Amino acid sequence: MFVTESNTNQKKTPMKKILFSIVASLLLIGQAQAQLNKNTCKFLGNITTRGQIQPNVGGLKYEALWDQLTCENESKWGSIVNCKVNSAQEGIQKWNWKSSDAHYNWCKQNGVLFKFHCLVWTSQFPSCLKGVTGSELKKQVGYWMDAVAMKYPDLAVIDVVNEAIKGHAEGESGAMDLKNALSQALGNSNNPYDYKWIAEAFRMARERFPKAVLIYNDYNTFTWQKNEFVDLVSSLVKQGAPIDAYGHQSHDLDDFYKSFQINNFGNTLKEIHNSITQKAGKELQCYITEYDISQGNESTYETIMENTFKPMWEADFVSGITIWGFVNGATWRENTGLVTSSGTDRSGMTWLKKYMASDAAKNAKAKFCGKSASGPRLSVSASESIIELGKSVTISAEMEGANDITYSVGGTQIGTGSKVEWTPNEAGDFKIEVSAKANGETVTSSVTIKVVEVGPYGGTAAVIPGKIEAENYDNGFAGKAFNDLSDGNVCDDFTNFYRSDDVDIKEIKDGSVVLGHCQKGEWMNYTVNVESDGEYEVVMRVGTGNDDGGKMTVSIGNVTKELSIDKTGTWGTFADVEVGKMKLTKGEQVMKLSIDKDWIDIDWISFKKDPSSVADFANNNVITVLPNPASSKIEIIGAGDEFKAEFISLAGSVVKTSNAKVISLEDVASGVYMLRITTPSETVVKKLVVKK
Repeated sequence: MFVTESNTNQKKTPMKKILFSIVASLLLIGQAQAQLNKNTCKFLGNITTRGQIQPNVGGLKYEALWDQLTCENESKWGSIVNCKVNSAQEGIQKWNWKSSDAHYNWCKQNGVLFKFHCLVWTSQFPSCLKGVTGSELKKQVGYWMDAVAMKYPDLAVIDVVNEAIKGHAEGESGAMDLKNALSQALGNSNNPYDYKWIAEAFRMARERFPKAVLIYNDYNTFTWQKNEFVDLVSSLVKQGAPIDAYGHQSHDLDDFYKSFQINNFGNTLKEIHNSITQKAGKELQCYITEYDISQGNESTYETIMENTFKPMWEADFVSGITIWGFVNGATWRENTGLVTSSGTDRSGMTWLKKYMASDAAKNAKAKFCGKSASGPRLSVSASESIIELGKSVTISAEMEGANDITYSVGGTQIGTGSKVEWTPNEAGDFKIEVSAKANGETVTSSVTIKVVEVGPYGGTAAVIPGKIEAENYDNGFAGKAFNDLSDGNVCDDFTNFYRSDDVDIKEIKDGSVVLGHCQKGEWMNYTVNVESDGEYEVVMRVGTGNDDGGKMTVSIGNVTKELSIDKTGTWGTFADVEVGKMKLTKGEQVMKLSIDKDWIDIDWISFKKDPSSVADFANNNVITVLPNPASSKIEIIGAGDEFKAEFISLAGSVVKTSNAKVISLEDVASGVYMLRITTPSETVVKKLVVKK
């Protein structure tokens, strides 16, 4: 069912703009001092100001404070590319590289790490690419990346894609058109929120920058769109994108203070990292890419900084922090500077100097050394993150100078070398531990593979003739048993309801479980067993609130039926719709339900040889299970003398089978089950709650 967007998707900070002129004579931070950062691995960086390095004022140089630099605007796609070209060489000649070159060369001369920001962004994009689509757009993106690689061959850290969460970088004229065009050109998809185009952008970047740390960067990631951020980043890993890190812009830190959660910030930072690691099956690095606090009250400013910067710096998965400007009046947002325009330290700077001089800051651990960033020291990847039981997966590892790479599962070695093929013999989540030696040093990493048993829901093919509940699609995973276009169950509050994958499922008024929010391009597979050759009358119980109805396709083997559905009423209203006759062949085969038009809800599909009994298909309420909830036993009423009752867990496993009308629950644990009752004429599924 269609759900309107919440306004929490909107950015809580103003659009980035070119900085306005400030008083020319800024008296910076009083007197010269040694560099703030004494940590051997993590970097503490800053940005350019009005297109240049902050000038040496008061005897203090930029490099005396910061050991990393990001161009605020000068290296962005839209700042350099001013025309379409026919080659990267032509782009090097015609595009505007002057400012970006100056800062890159300055960093090389002064021993400051140069971080490239950013390769692909649908805001501040080249105006010459408006209206460019398809293969031509992909060529232009490729020429741009090629040219950057030629100009800056030793880039160590790159923001590859910036702000792609739904609603981000879409407000500027032409931005949404470009996002759709990139989705089609790079991802061969009409849905920019499946992130296939981003995965391809990362692949293109890896080809040109094999040793760079590749980052996805976004905003509102601690507060308003934390879950969307986790889903996007983990989705890229699942798609095989060579992503090394994620970046928190961190402009939403003020919101933490306003919501009285500032003391809990460190836990939130860890929770996001752990969620990405768990969902992706791989641990990524974290960068704090655009740290600032918009706060005029000095006491509040120091409180927010102490409660956010410290846990960031001391988290071992954080490789570096870039502060987004440091002089008030010359920063992107108001009151974010660490010093005043006259050069006086604000409370945040006073605290930062003291903290960076502490042993806690100097000795903060880092899983990856941001200062010597040159791509992952030990890069581990898998050909697939989810595989079918019985199939093989290829695990690859790469590390410069490595001479002894080993792979283990549960302490048992499964292979050595640059890659290994592994065939698991049971389902579950498996952590592949990889160890590599180079120059006398041993480095470890890992990747998690999910092994799924694919087959009919509950272990038994659905019988035709009979009724097949839509929610009982095959066990498996995306691309194998189903295709769903939205992450998680978006139907109201039914996360992990009945099934635990991304297919959208809900409960309706009569207690039935149905598929909801079905979109064009989604599909579900069902293993079925046709008992005999013949023609079958097919009926579906479906619902749509669209004024122009919906469309679906039902296919079994080579037999296909297209179905047009008129509006059934308000959302949540269902009707029995005749699909027509399908001539089926005896035997086990796969039925596929394909959605051809947004939005449709599906309750069940029924097959019957006798067309005169079509009206009896909606018989789900004739069979009754009492009591429900139950604690010690249940009674099945209305099923007749010949039936089979199967208790199916939410994971899809049959945990108990019985032919008795009164069934003991002594051997059934407390929980929610689907009770599948099969009679000679139909199959009915009831939700059963067992409470002991």
